[in-house]
Amino acid sequence: MPPAQLTLLDQSELLELVPALPAIEEGDNHGAVFTKEWVVDLMLDLCDYRAQRDLSHIRLLEPSCGDGAFLQRIVKRLSDSLRTHGRALTDARDAIRAYDLQGRNVQAARERIAALLVAEGWANVEAIVAHWIRHADYLLAADIADFDLVIGNPPYIRAQEIPEERRNTYIRLWSTMTMGTDIFVGFIEKGLRSLKPGGRLCFIVADRWQHNAYGRKLRKLISERYAVDAMFEMHGVDAFAAPVSAYPAITMIRNGNQGPVLYASAQASLDAHGGERLKDWFTREAPGAVSDPLFSACVLPDWFRTEEIWPSGSPDVLAFLEDMAERFQPLEDTATGTKVGIGIATGADDVFITDDAHGVEPDRLIPLLTSADITTGRVQWQGEYLVSPWDEEGQLVDLMAYPRLKAYFQQHAAVLKKRHVAQKQQHRWYATIDKVHRGLRERPKLVLQDMSSTISPVLDTQHYPHHNLYWITSTGWDLEVLGGLLLSEVAELFVRAYGVKMRNGTMRFQSQYLRMIRVPAPGSLNDDLSNALRQAFRDRDRAGATQAALLAYGLNALPRFK
Repeated sequence: MPPAQLTLLDQSELLELVPALPAIEEGDNHGAVFTKEWVVDLMLDLCDYRAQRDLSHIRLLEPSCGDGAFLQRIVKRLSDSLRTHGRALTDARDAIRAYDLQGRNVQAARERIAALLVAEGWANVEAIVAHWIRHADYLLAADIADFDLVIGNPPYIRAQEIPEERRNTYIRLWSTMTMGTDIFVGFIEKGLRSLKPGGRLCFIVADRWQHNAYGRKLRKLISERYAVDAMFEMHGVDAFAAPVSAYPAITMIRNGNQGPVLYASAQASLDAHGGERLKDWFTREAPGAVSDPLFSACVLPDWFRTEEIWPSGSPDVLAFLEDMAERFQPLEDTATGTKVGIGIATGADDVFITDDAHGVEPDRLIPLLTSADITTGRVQWQGEYLVSPWDEEGQLVDLMAYPRLKAYFQQHAAVLKKRHVAQKQQHRWYATIDKVHRGLRERPKLVLQDMSSTISPVLDTQHYPHHNLYWITSTGWDLEVLGGLLLSEVAELFVRAYGVKMRNGTMRFQSQYLRMIRVPAPGSLNDDLSNALRQAFRDRDRAGATQAALLAYGLNALPRFK
């Protein structure tokens, strides 16, 4: 059944679609990362969930309540609202629904919320608290799409950490989830599908789904059916009760048509006082651009209506990217014959990579370039080869024609045949995951390490790139000139904005991010500028490359990223 219909099912109908799953063991945190009170208050204010309103009429859902970090602040505001508007507690019976996967969290949350209500002067609270807070897996719970607000901090669980049977069930139910998605992708999808028209979802959640390939389906869903109302980047902010290495953002999405967007980029030092100033900004009648010591913010006229990667950075960076997209073409472009790719994945590097130049027939050895060979900014090959099972036409060679290769692979047959790729096609048990691209070894190419603190393209003409390297070839560019552009801080800014953030400032130079770099047409660069870029690339002169690149792009300076 299509996921769009799931929110219309009652519990008995949903259970017919869901197999009996093993019980969740108590004791682990199951991705729970509790949110600090000032962040919760900031989110509730952003959603206009305030005691001045009659909150008994607002249907709120908290999908992963933990021990009640959000619920305590929610219920306090609800209690104040009931007093303000002369309501009874029973009037709010359907104002809150909260779930948690673990029974101990449900019990703790119920006790904390009951104690809060009693302290607020309410009596006979146990029944309504039990009605509000439920012990269930939110992704399997049946809810009618009638919520005004879905708010919270969904769990952080990587795909490989979700039990396989449960993960497969989630994938059946929620179209944006794949084998590689973190669980919060499903929480975002179900939360959106639980909203009534005009309803809003507000999560503080790792923003990697905006930058990774696995978030494509979710970005497509939002672009086609929902509206991003607010995006507050909180990278490095002390927003949680325990230290975490996630790069979160407060993200508010509405069930409606796209309009202007409240956008803010916080410094890591943002605290409760800075949060108050941020609240003062977005609650103004007509908020404009602001630069606070702890954040920068503006109102964007629109959001990225695409399933492609969504960028991040300061408001000035987003304006820069919009200008670049209007004036220049992507790096990968048929007009210049420029292609971006990744090196070969073998599935068994210990077997397919060797430094023995005599172990197999010479024409079965291809000099292999790895990240270790280019750490100095120049190619310094350390003598490793790819043991290649592929002929020039991209077909597996006949092992009978290569007795030494056959003996080598048979020596390692146990390892090779255990691989998933070999079990799927047992007659191809000695194949690498990727084929060898004909001519790529000898073709001039720029290569970049997957992970690095700065962008550092290197020119290679003699080796085949390994999977930890990304390559760029072109028929229209002088690769040293292009290398000068890519060595610059201008090119690096694209990767910083579009790429996944990692610890210690490390960036990922994956093909999906490299393709987002915009470049001027080769013919638009005069000889002096081309020579300056070429020389900067040869000298590994990053400052010189940046100065020349600014001229090539018609820029005076780069925007500050944060």
